[in-house]
Amino acid sequence: MRALRRLAAVVGALLVALAVPAAAQLQYGNLYGVVTDQDGQALPGVTVTITGVAAPLVQVTDEAGQFRFINLSPGVYAVLAELEGFSSVELPDVAVNVGARVSIEIKLTAQLSETITVTGESPLLDEKRVHRGAVVTPEELSKVPTARDPWSLLSQAPGVQVDRFNVGGNESGQQSNFLGVGSSGRDNVFAIDGVVLTDMNAVGASATYFDFGAYEEVQFTVSSTDVSVATGGVTINQVTKRGSNELKVNARYLRTDGSLQSEPSVIIDEPGTANDRVGNEIDNVQEYGADIGGPLVRDHLWLWGSYGKSDIRNLVPSAAGSARSQQNDNTELEDYNVKLNFQANSQLSGVAHYWTNDKLKFGRGAGPTRAPEATLDQTTPQDIYKVEVSWIPSSSWVFNALWARDDGVFTLAGQGGLDADVFDDENGVRRGSNFDFTQEAVIDQWRLDSHYFFNAGATSNELKFGIGFRDQENFSETVWPRGRRVIALGPAEAGATHLAVYPRDRTVAVISEYQSAWIQDTMTLDRLTITAGLRYDKQSGENLATTNPGNPQANGLLPPLDFQGNDAGGFEWETIVPRLGVTYAAGEERKTLLRGSFSRYTEQLGQNPYLFRVNPTGGYSYAYFYFTDADGDLVIDDNERGSLYFYYGYGFDPDNPGSLVTPNANDPNLDPILSDELTLGWEQGVGANFAFGATLTYRKVTDIPELRPFVVDDATGQTRLATRNDYVQDRTVTATLPNGQVVTVPAFTIRDGLTPTTGSLLTTGDREQEYTGITLSFQKRLADRWSARGHLTYADWDWKIGDEFVRFDDPTDVVTDFLGNSDTNEVYVERSGGNKASVFTGSRWSFNLNGLYQVAPDRPWGFDAGLSISGREGYPSPPLRSRVGGGPLGSRTVQLSGDLDDFRNDDVITVDAHLGKDFTFGDATFQLSIDGFNLLNEDYVLQREVDARLGRYGQVNETLSPRVFRVGAIFRWN
Repeated sequence: MRALRRLAAVVGALLVALAVPAAAQLQYGNLYGVVTDQDGQALPGVTVTITGVAAPLVQVTDEAGQFRFINLSPGVYAVLAELEGFSSVELPDVAVNVGARVSIEIKLTAQLSETITVTGESPLLDEKRVHRGAVVTPEELSKVPTARDPWSLLSQAPGVQVDRFNVGGNESGQQSNFLGVGSSGRDNVFAIDGVVLTDMNAVGASATYFDFGAYEEVQFTVSSTDVSVATGGVTINQVTKRGSNELKVNARYLRTDGSLQSEPSVIIDEPGTANDRVGNEIDNVQEYGADIGGPLVRDHLWLWGSYGKSDIRNLVPSAAGSARSQQNDNTELEDYNVKLNFQANSQLSGVAHYWTNDKLKFGRGAGPTRAPEATLDQTTPQDIYKVEVSWIPSSSWVFNALWARDDGVFTLAGQGGLDADVFDDENGVRRGSNFDFTQEAVIDQWRLDSHYFFNAGATSNELKFGIGFRDQENFSETVWPRGRRVIALGPAEAGATHLAVYPRDRTVAVISEYQSAWIQDTMTLDRLTITAGLRYDKQSGENLATTNPGNPQANGLLPPLDFQGNDAGGFEWETIVPRLGVTYAAGEERKTLLRGSFSRYTEQLGQNPYLFRVNPTGGYSYAYFYFTDADGDLVIDDNERGSLYFYYGYGFDPDNPGSLVTPNANDPNLDPILSDELTLGWEQGVGANFAFGATLTYRKVTDIPELRPFVVDDATGQTRLATRNDYVQDRTVTATLPNGQVVTVPAFTIRDGLTPTTGSLLTTGDREQEYTGITLSFQKRLADRWSARGHLTYADWDWKIGDEFVRFDDPTDVVTDFLGNSDTNEVYVERSGGNKASVFTGSRWSFNLNGLYQVAPDRPWGFDAGLSISGREGYPSPPLRSRVGGGPLGSRTVQLSGDLDDFRNDDVITVDAHLGKDFTFGDATFQLSIDGFNLLNEDYVLQREVDARLGRYGQVNETLSPRVFRVGAIFRWN
């Protein structure tokens, strides 16, 4: 009922006001044009017809000779212009990509009766472009070597940094973490066919997985002046296929087999090991599927459906410690799509789309830091529904409405089961089992938008405006086996002292809501294009009522709770941000584009940690005890419970453990993170099919939140925030750096007379980040049998530390804060999780070069050859030391080197290639292919154990998988 009321309010606002801004459709492209006579004078009244995907569309040019076709499905279109007394002109191959704003000019010649066919592609340079990034076309998806998931395509987006390298599909079973140009991974957005599927619980990640074989095109946006783009992160727009007037059938089978793989690297003479170990390798990766689409009623109703499955089986270094031991990391992905498109007439069209998929993962987190029984089994079933309708009442108006729902479940289960003891041994290896997690989540969204075209004197205008609403409800539970785990503080010996952790099993019920409105005008005056707009966002969330059974083993510190919910401290963000872009087309042929832009972006509100941290049942709550392990088995036996000695609490008040108010607080005036971006760009076209350019990007990130711990003054009983003066040194941490240097750094705690509450205030700080980067790029469109594209980015990303941060900061040099931000004055990096827990993503430079060459396409023996070369600076490998500390922030990870960037693994450069041969039989094409990955067979070190406290310190956790080949067979019929 609440959802219906909100939808009614949204519809009413649009119909009454029509002044609330509108959305650029993420799955479409636009085609603009002007028709003139041979003297360059505008021709009104020209009938322009386009044919291609679906039904023909017709428009008549206005008084300025202009026409436009909005919300076109990606594809190649034929454009026909007709006017009595003039020759007809046809452009048979105008390509419209997702997100493109293609502009063409047509000249009609008087008193000629025949139709003139104008050959040549649509313009490569786009004067109205508002996005910067990359579009991967169908040809590139099939013939440029990739690992066939959206994350593996990110190397083609300039300046994007990914936490892993996907060799032949070995990483396709798990989402990658990635950073944009000066943007956090928390700002990334996933969309498919216009439906936003960002998971606001794990903000910046996708709520689901994808079928690569269903793609028509994929677009990556790294910055934009379009007000319908919400954040400054990387937006991944994925567009699936659709039915058309031609019946089309596709089927595929691809296999990456371990028998086609080189020998994995052998890690020799590692610190603290007696045996050589084998690095990462592939057992086998299989992908197969099919799709079919065609007309139910020609020109009016079309149906498309697909099925896809991937079976990914990896072997990773084992935690068992024996020579050459490995363990399994297996994943199955399965997807079904059904899409029904309709076009009632030239004014009314729409689509209904149902998509269901599941992920079955066996051995999530597998690697040297997890014993097999401590890895996780995962399921992620999803059902996604979408309905969209477009109405074009005239050539000047376009209206669009969209509704979608994602109803999904996410489960994790420790392979060791719930009847087991969990412990981390002296090497930091988790054993016994792991937690269980179950989540049910529903994402609802609506969007209404419009485009209005008009001319004001010599200026043509495209005004767009719209409103949107999205919410996500999450219900989840986390359960720890036997309600406890043990962290070894040294060797497992009889009588040793270790740490016992009693967690409160988490029960979460939360909802977050996102309302938006935007308005933007694109003004074109001869060679000058100006895009200016405003975006409004209102983001809010609340914790819903839950009950929690508590943990009876925690000596009364974690009792049952009956939580009635809260507003998370009055969480509500309202922002209005501007966007401005200017493009000038220079030169007689307009092949030099000069660009400049200013964009402000707002952080998207994540449920975790903003809402969870003030939820007594949904935040993390732990009671830490020391205990004496009498028999040395790292298990708390009944006869050992008497030795439990309370150390500290985290996420609750030990003096009032039954309180329904957490010791944490959110500042009601907390602001979202803001990013201000300036870009200057130059693009140069050479001929019809080649362009190159450079873009300089500057970003300043402000209003970055920080945690400030609460302490109680023992003398007065008053609670206040701890300042730097309240910390005193209580120990030092010593370790040997990778270069052999022995370092000792101080660690601090709260001074006597003050007692930490175990809670903290989340508030807006005065730290800032500055990003300056330059990207060089080029594109050669497929012509004369070859295509190529490449980019090189070099960037500097720095912290600017303010006085207020210094005043309240713990002087212990910790590695990351609660959002994954590095605590350093130098390069910003972000930490990943799971089996990438020691990966710091930041890189100062990266590049990608890819291309396709058609060898003798007119000969029977002709074939296609594709190539992709990617490179980046080696991953930072900072020496760290995890320390379990008493204090308000609990366990802290102390940084031992002067800067996180002092030590890096080797730079990574990979070379992949594709060979394919098409066999054509009438309307059918059968393609055989072989793709090679990591052709130079490099065994780069990607991760090392960086915790100096552990016996595994310095050992290799992950290497690049060896050279491997994938064979494939693809059938196409149309």
